[in-house]
Amino acid sequence: MPDMRLRLFESLWNTFNWFKDLTLKGKLMLALLPPVVLTLAVTGYLTHFLSNTFIQTGLERIAAIQTQAMAKQVEDFLGHCRQDLLIAEQQVGADRFLRGFLERRLAISGTKYCELAKISQKESGHTFFVINDGEILSLPENRLDKIHPNPFLFIEKLPPLEPGEVWISPVMEVEYPFPSEANPNRKVSSQVIRMATPYATPGGDQGHLILALDVRQLRDVLSLYSSAQSPLRGVQPSDEILYSFMFDMDGWELFQSEDIDKPDPPLATYLARAGFEGTLGNPYISCAFRPSSLHKQFWRMVREVNEGRAGLATLTDADFTETTSQMGIPRDCIQAYAPVRFTPRPGRDPVVYAGVATLDRSQLTLTAGYRHIDIMLLITLCTIALITALVYLVSRVTANPILKMTQAVSTAWASQEMTPVDIPHSGYETGMLRDAVNKMIERMRYQSELIRSKDEALRAVNMRRKAVIDDLLQAQIAEALQGDLPEFCGLGPKMEQLKNDVLKAARVDVDVLIVGETGTGKQLTAEAIHRHSRRSGGPFICVDCGALDENLLLDTLFGHVKWAFTEAKNERKGAFPNANGGTLFLDEIQTASPKVQQALLRAVAMRKIKPLGSDTEIDVDVRIIAATNVSLEQLIERKAFREDLYFRLKVITLSTPPLREHKESIPLLAVRCLVDAESKVGKQGLGFSNGAIDKLMGHDWPGNVREFINRITNAAVMAESNIIQAEDIVLEGDAGRVSSADAGTRPGRRGGVEGRMAGSGTRQPESAGRDGLPDGGDAGLPAEYVAHALDDAAQAGEHAPHDGVAAPVRHALNKRQQQAYERVLARGSITRQEYQDCIGGRLPVRTANHDLHDMVKKNVLAKDGQGPSTRYVLAPHAGKAGGAG
Repeated sequence: MPDMRLRLFESLWNTFNWFKDLTLKGKLMLALLPPVVLTLAVTGYLTHFLSNTFIQTGLERIAAIQTQAMAKQVEDFLGHCRQDLLIAEQQVGADRFLRGFLERRLAISGTKYCELAKISQKESGHTFFVINDGEILSLPENRLDKIHPNPFLFIEKLPPLEPGEVWISPVMEVEYPFPSEANPNRKVSSQVIRMATPYATPGGDQGHLILALDVRQLRDVLSLYSSAQSPLRGVQPSDEILYSFMFDMDGWELFQSEDIDKPDPPLATYLARAGFEGTLGNPYISCAFRPSSLHKQFWRMVREVNEGRAGLATLTDADFTETTSQMGIPRDCIQAYAPVRFTPRPGRDPVVYAGVATLDRSQLTLTAGYRHIDIMLLITLCTIALITALVYLVSRVTANPILKMTQAVSTAWASQEMTPVDIPHSGYETGMLRDAVNKMIERMRYQSELIRSKDEALRAVNMRRKAVIDDLLQAQIAEALQGDLPEFCGLGPKMEQLKNDVLKAARVDVDVLIVGETGTGKQLTAEAIHRHSRRSGGPFICVDCGALDENLLLDTLFGHVKWAFTEAKNERKGAFPNANGGTLFLDEIQTASPKVQQALLRAVAMRKIKPLGSDTEIDVDVRIIAATNVSLEQLIERKAFREDLYFRLKVITLSTPPLREHKESIPLLAVRCLVDAESKVGKQGLGFSNGAIDKLMGHDWPGNVREFINRITNAAVMAESNIIQAEDIVLEGDAGRVSSADAGTRPGRRGGVEGRMAGSGTRQPESAGRDGLPDGGDAGLPAEYVAHALDDAAQAGEHAPHDGVAAPVRHALNKRQQQAYERVLARGSITRQEYQDCIGGRLPVRTANHDLHDMVKKNVLAKDGQGPSTRYVLAPHAGKAGGAG
């Protein structure tokens, strides 16, 4: 027991500590929400209970009123039929009077009668009219025995009746003969109620008059009161189950109401007997159903109706069988019942003839309960939302200064601006916290600015440093030089595929078609195929079909004999004989004229040629390699190239990929091309900066390898130091040589380079100047750090010392332009010759003009005069900048 108390105390203490650790908002929520929700739940339950009670009472009253009104309507209808029978009894004299009576009643009241019979006590003199669908048929006496049940037997069973007294039969099914021209033996069947009364004529004839009523008219009365057209319904009903049925005093359910929109359905009791066990069908009507004695509530209803009492009952699960739920019919329902009385004779007490019952299987109570729950849920949610809003407002007002400070510090940290926090009306305590936070932010701003400035300086210096060849790239260069195809300088799957295809094509002695863009190395591919084939000892002849006209190309290919034409003073062998035993490379084959294509077709197909002016064909042993930079299939569609020649040449097809599709080859190709460029320009020890490699990787190279080699060679010529910078590489679309400041600040594309050319390895921000300093100068950096960065830049060959030149102008000029700019500042102008003398007498005229025009474009100088007298003067803003410097 003490242990239990101790554990309980510890649990309460832990809960209390947990509550203390909550925020102000959480504490208010826990204090207010549970009591409010509990109060709403109790209120909702009580209101639900009361509303369900009153709704149930209302439904019971409605069902009782409707059932009694229905019973009254049936009683009135039966009374109307009794009056018709008594009126007919007054006209029983002649048959035509009875027929006229039927015709008038059918026309005036529309009551559906099935028979009107005058059964005399004599053996003859009987009259029997049968009505079917408005047609009246008089049956002869010899056909009356065809009626089932026989009317004579019916008369014999009648009790003694006084004049004016009417006897009513139970519901029965009667079959009448109703012959027609098409079917003399035709019979009709109807469910009827027969009414009988005695008659006596002045001539002494006595007997009984019978009037049979179609029971479907009573069914229609029940259907009307159970439908949406009921005179007692004030609102449109739902699709819930509501039906009525009529039963006799023996407990037989005779018929039920039907859908009023159905066209005259047969009598049925399938709804009335749903959920009951009992007997189906009796001798009088096949659809009648009598529940078993297990259904005590039903038999209590029959007993009370037999006693002339109306009543009301609520049927539950105990009053039905399990089949009800299987049929999808709700079992809890309201059952209202009332007796149907019949008055045999005016002045006498009415007798109970039958009963009517209404079963309202309405789900209104359940639906109302669901709606009530929905509303209470909505009210609860709205209350919770309101309390939450109030708690939020109260907690916000209470803790607003602290929240603002927290948000301000978080925003400053996320944006990395680290601005001081300013919170007005914060109070004394919060003010002290604010001051402490601002001191911390100021210290962090200083540290962050220092780190950022260092990073920017390092990045600017790193972008101008020489890119280092990593071990992987060195290994790839060595492998490429020592491989089977050292002339192919490239990496990646496309270049490997090309190398494999070249070696495969070299193993066989068939013609080859090489397809590729301009500058992708088609001739190099052809030479590699020849060099690795069995014909490598033979000649390799190259013919550029696009450089020669038709006649000259024919002469170049096939040759001519002496004096074949006026100028043919000597014999010419031609490319085919010269390439005998070797390979003939036909470049730009798509430019060949139709005449040349025709001549080539025979030469390719037969390996025989006929020189111009000769009548003798010469056999040639030549392997043909053709190249094209366009789609020959499209030329064939335009009838510009022979299809048969195309398929003769296309035994093996090789595709040389454009450089933009294997950019991973650019670092390797750049190193290889730079080695070749050094030997051409007479320089040694050249290398690329990290920025230059980035620029090469970022270009699409529409001219492919040919353009790449030219740009590398141009950069080797224009580079002013041993490190080629990004601005030294002039690409298609560049506006002259980009300034060194722009090159230093251009964001590098490091994705494809860092794996090949490694720099310092330090991440660099994107806003750095040429000298590795941030845009704001060297403010905020330690002096020793600035000196170290400037020394690094100077070692890279690109840093200019601080001088009198204005910083913005200095960053936009190269070394030659900076040197000349000092002279312009001193003398006010300069000529092209003076520029050459200032830089050095060996400076080419073209380079001097390029530098001066570049300074004009940058608004550093302005051009004054034309021709030899042209001078370059200081631009207005440049003079101000220079003075400031």
